[in-house]
Amino acid sequence: MKQGLLTRFDRLMTAVTFAEEGEFETARAIMREGEQAEKRIAAKPEMRKQQPLRKSH
Repeated sequence: MKQGLLTRFDRLMTAVTFAEEGEFETARAIMREGEQAEKRIAAKPEMRKQQPLRKSH
């Protein structure tokens, strides 16, 4: 699922980098930003990625 410019993994690694350098508030802000985006996507079904239907044989 695409979430803006940063994927969930990219955001997590960015937060880890800041936390390792002692920038805990910045790391928390990065993670909160991602959680808010995920909640907005979950609230809007039209924003969710559509899964193709599987054909059964």
